[in-house]
Amino acid sequence: MSDLQTVRDAHDWVRWLTGRTMAACRGLSAEELHRKFPIGIETVFETLLHLLGAEMVWIGVLNGTVDRVVWPTRDAYPDLDAIERAWKTARTDWDRYLSNLTPAECGRIVERTRDGKTYRQRAVDACLQVPTHALYHNAQLSFMFRSMGKSLPDSSWIGWARERQGC
Repeated sequence: MSDLQTVRDAHDWVRWLTGRTMAACRGLSAEELHRKFPIGIETVFETLLHLLGAEMVWIGVLNGTVDRVVWPTRDAYPDLDAIERAWKTARTDWDRYLSNLTPAECGRIVERTRDGKTYRQRAVDACLQVPTHALYHNAQLSFMFRSMGKSLPDSSWIGWARERQGC
């Protein structure tokens, strides 16, 4: 499988994952959505904001616009509707980028500065950071849901692949 196909598939999967997670979050009460846990980004809501922020930052890194990215906060995105609207915008930016992705672009070195330190990585690795980061935090969300006696729908790659192939 080529880098191009891997990246595009991984982003199709993360969109599927995010959609399923957001749908499950709509079944939570406000208290459950903001309940604090001793894991991850503390609450389901803050974890969603964090995941949104990561997608915004990494597409900004790839497009050279990261300096204009404003990290999402609860004040700016006070509810799930606002988060979903922002995610749609971020995903549109990702779709545009991924539709023009080339082997040369995959190998391009991009930089991200965080906490005063600049990191350099290939564009393909920046692209794959988003779905692997989402998987990591989705496991934390799963723990939060289970702690409340609820569950997230299947988020596995194989589940997505089977659904995509109609199996």
